[in-house]
Amino acid sequence: MDERLFYSNNSWRGGAFALPPDIVNRDIHDKALTFIREKEILTFLGLRQTGKSTLAFQLIHDLLKQGIKPERIFYFNFDDLSLRQELSASFGSFLKIVERFLGEEVQEQKTRIYIFIDEVQKLPGFIEYIKSLYDLRLPVKWVLTGSSSLKLKVQIKESLAGRVLSLSVLPFSEVETFKGYGFDPPDKKNIWRFIFGETTPDKKALKKYQAGIMPFKQRIQKLFEEYMVYGGLPAVSLSNDTERKQILLKSYRDTYLEQDIRNLVKEDKLWVYQKVMELLASRIGDLLNYSNIASSLEVTVDTVKRYSMLLEKTFIINNLTTYSRNVRSEILKTPKVYFTDLGIRNSLLGLNSISQIEKLGQYGIIFENAIVEKLNTIMPPMELEARLHYWRTKTKEEVDIVVYTPERLLPIEIKSDKKIQTKHLKGLRSFFEKEKEKVGVLVGRFEDADILKDEKSRIYMLPYWMI
Repeated sequence: MDERLFYSNNSWRGGAFALPPDIVNRDIHDKALTFIREKEILTFLGLRQTGKSTLAFQLIHDLLKQGIKPERIFYFNFDDLSLRQELSASFGSFLKIVERFLGEEVQEQKTRIYIFIDEVQKLPGFIEYIKSLYDLRLPVKWVLTGSSSLKLKVQIKESLAGRVLSLSVLPFSEVETFKGYGFDPPDKKNIWRFIFGETTPDKKALKKYQAGIMPFKQRIQKLFEEYMVYGGLPAVSLSNDTERKQILLKSYRDTYLEQDIRNLVKEDKLWVYQKVMELLASRIGDLLNYSNIASSLEVTVDTVKRYSMLLEKTFIINNLTTYSRNVRSEILKTPKVYFTDLGIRNSLLGLNSISQIEKLGQYGIIFENAIVEKLNTIMPPMELEARLHYWRTKTKEEVDIVVYTPERLLPIEIKSDKKIQTKHLKGLRSFFEKEKEKVGVLVGRFEDADILKDEKSRIYMLPYWMI
């Protein structure tokens, strides 16, 4: 390995390492700090440009602060073609590279060394090599990042079962966006504990929660509107220049197709892949109708299924399965599709303003997608045992989200309306009747939280800015 490249990537060895002053502390940072003390391999998985590398460098900075010697921390980036080519000839040369810069044999170390590998999926088969080194009980803590769960899962298969701790690195949450702009975020933990099954507040407690969040309301609304248009990729989210946001998103799309997908899809089919992406972008919140998309593009259903799977496994889309008491039925039924990042979704369709979105009648469905992804960002740092589903019967009664936890099922209906209408409650009441639950949530753009009670159920009306 070229020495200049190694030392430029491992600048702490020369004492010149410093984190940017405006770096945002991620929601999962504390959990990552806990996991780095454990023996298991630590993986960060997520979309490109969500900050996996930055999180890795934060951990390196933390290790140095804890007194770990700089020469015991290694960072390699498999985005580098020359390094991949060198290792492709012989995986065994990797350990020799480490030992060359360590100055000693790894297996003779009395204390742990730390090896960070970025974009590990780019070297097929390397996961199995790491597994073999892990099983030798070498004094190494492995930290791996990857932006394609498909490749990682294909490589890992069953080989890392019981050997890996994995964290998802998502687009910015509301808390992280607040921090990025230098603001203290609102404390919404009481609401989150309710949504994810730990508490059931009465009206007095609910009003108290609202009062605590009220001072942040206008800022939340402004940032949420930005999120609906441009999403939450860190660089995009923290830019104040709308033209730069659009350029970054277009660049993301092009890089994704050229680097992540080109090796998985025949070159003459890249345009089909992009069209599948665009069609799914236009159908967020809908049931994933493979036949309809295949017919539109004049390709096979199997092609659409494969490309949809690639989009999910590379974190572009997030499919919700339907809730069913029969787990097998739940898996087999048609999923609903959402985009992990709305900025990417809107960029594919050429949308770059709320007024444009409203003019095309897409505000409601984008609002729904935004709430779904907001809930997804809440779960990892809260360490919650929860899954999100949707609910739909054969007679087409439906609820947008069902939060499944060990404690209960919580149906959530999402409406972008500012006033509640009786028809908005129809799906929730059907859910209560068929699933024998008594508590539900209606999320909307209304002003105040409230509880609608009857003898059998309670429906919590939550303004979206409280979630």
